[in-house]
Amino acid sequence: MMLSVWVQYSWDLARLPAEVPKLASRYTVEAATLEDKDLLQAAISRSVSMEPTWSDDMAARVKLADEIINIAFPAGEAAFVAIKHGARIIAASAIREAADKVSNLPLGVCVLNEYRCRGLGTFLLYESLRRLRERGLDTARLVTKKGLPSDRYLYPKFGSTRTVLTAVPA
Repeated sequence: MMLSVWVQYSWDLARLPAEVPKLASRYTVEAATLEDKDLLQAAISRSVSMEPTWSDDMAARVKLADEIINIAFPAGEAAFVAIKHGARIIAASAIREAADKVSNLPLGVCVLNEYRCRGLGTFLLYESLRRLRERGLDTARLVTKKGLPSDRYLYPKFGSTRTVLTAVPA
């Protein structure tokens, strides 16, 4: 088993661009509700399981998703932004507004494999950051594994700062 290297992205939400990325009209974006829990679980699990870079940390990642969806979300400690194609959730991100959190986007941006490379991740990241700013945060943070496609192509957007962590995130 290879030791994972983790990185943290930070965004100054006051510097979030005013121009909103485009979302095709066939998709809708909304705050997920508790009735969406099963759909969220399925979409996030599929998104993570289709990314081979997560393989060494898959059990921990699935456990974190379960805890956020089944404990933090119903308790009001996390919210979800979801992109739907019809009734199907095809992309989602959890947001936690507590300023003291290591990660305000604890699951990152999850997009089903068959919907990637369509701008959905960029739109969802922007929308998640915008909602955190709307809730009064000045800075948003996200921790992810080094080397993921999202580490290379998605999270550097919108003026983020990237820091390699010296310890495994808690």
